[in-house]
Amino acid sequence: MSWKGDSTRAVIQDLFGCHVRAVMLAATAQHVGKTTVSLGVFSGLLEKWGRGRVAYCKPLGQRFSEIKTPDGRMIKVDKDVEVVRNTFKLHHPWEAMSPVVFPPGYTRKCIDGLISPTDLLNKIKDGFTALATSSDFLLMEASGHIGVGSIAGVNNAQIAGALGVDVVIIAPGGLGISFDQLALNKALLEVHGAHLRGVILNKVDPEKVDMVKDYYSRQLMNLWGTPLLGCIPYGDHISRPSINGFAEVIGGRFIAGEAARMRTFLHTRLVLADGDKNLTDPIENQLVVTHSSRGDVIQSVVRNHEAVRAGSHGKEDLRGGLILVGVDPISTDQIRALEGLSIPTVWVNTAGSDGSNYRPGSSFEVLKLMNQFTQKHDDDDTDRLANTMRHIRNHVDIDRLCDGYSPPSPPSLSLPQDRWLGF
Repeated sequence: MSWKGDSTRAVIQDLFGCHVRAVMLAATAQHVGKTTVSLGVFSGLLEKWGRGRVAYCKPLGQRFSEIKTPDGRMIKVDKDVEVVRNTFKLHHPWEAMSPVVFPPGYTRKCIDGLISPTDLLNKIKDGFTALATSSDFLLMEASGHIGVGSIAGVNNAQIAGALGVDVVIIAPGGLGISFDQLALNKALLEVHGAHLRGVILNKVDPEKVDMVKDYYSRQLMNLWGTPLLGCIPYGDHISRPSINGFAEVIGGRFIAGEAARMRTFLHTRLVLADGDKNLTDPIENQLVVTHSSRGDVIQSVVRNHEAVRAGSHGKEDLRGGLILVGVDPISTDQIRALEGLSIPTVWVNTAGSDGSNYRPGSSFEVLKLMNQFTQKHDDDDTDRLANTMRHIRNHVDIDRLCDGYSPPSPPSLSLPQDRWLGF
């Protein structure tokens, strides 16, 4: 039996007669905002195609969670898959949504020949087949830039080429450097026979959106005939880290106000010196970092919150936060006061729980880790997720991204979920 083409998409369409609609979102580099854009695009696809008709997959995963399957097995699932699945209440098989995950040491096993690139690609093809034949549109999210996975012999370009899926690349806002990075990623796509469907610019300077959109879109069409599908202004309200995110990266734990763990802040202040005259100033939405022995700082934060709440008869809140660094635990009374005012408070015990585990050794080290941190999405952070998706939808042309993929009249073909086909 001969099939029309050697990609998984072509085989499915020829063998089953169903039209496969799928797009892969990739990025030019890390921290460009690929998962953020993916969330917004997925919500836009749901609006266009209808709930229950859109699937999601991340072929290669790195950060992972341990998930228990319905049959009792424990499997590794990419954290972004977990966020998307929980946010949108999806019910596709975990293994199809996250077919390959690279835990620590995985690449060494690939180089040692213990793991075959062909086996990895077959897992991805199986997942793609299951999702593409049970939905009307499949959004795939690449892991980082186009070349991620090369050391294991399975990078994003190879996956897109093997599956026959078009790629939309997310690039940073700007012109020269952004376009140069895009060109490098596009070149690898071409090596593996994958097609660049369009480009989305993210984190564009709000004051330069019109200029960047004009010049970038013209040059894309001039050089490659590729459309600019979106130009997303930088949104500080969706990029600011939460104190929960900080707690994870600095190895801290909540000792009060954990209900407000998703709180973000406009200001961060490091207090070390005694006699800070501005310590008593009530600054709204401020995160204070100080040593856990500084009872005066804790007292000042509590007093400021109490004063604002009392002066407004409980209608206003400073919405502050505290990060305490050191070996000294604070008193029960202090914890009770912070909890009563819903002030999220994280303690970083620099000695570790047993006196030997490594933790950041000083407030400066904690602040350095915080400054280097990029917020990842949490499906519990519902307000941020809603704002993020709305912001992305408002600046990405979903119809143009789906150009040529019209919704079907009859229902899509659905294969049994326990049947895995490696085309």
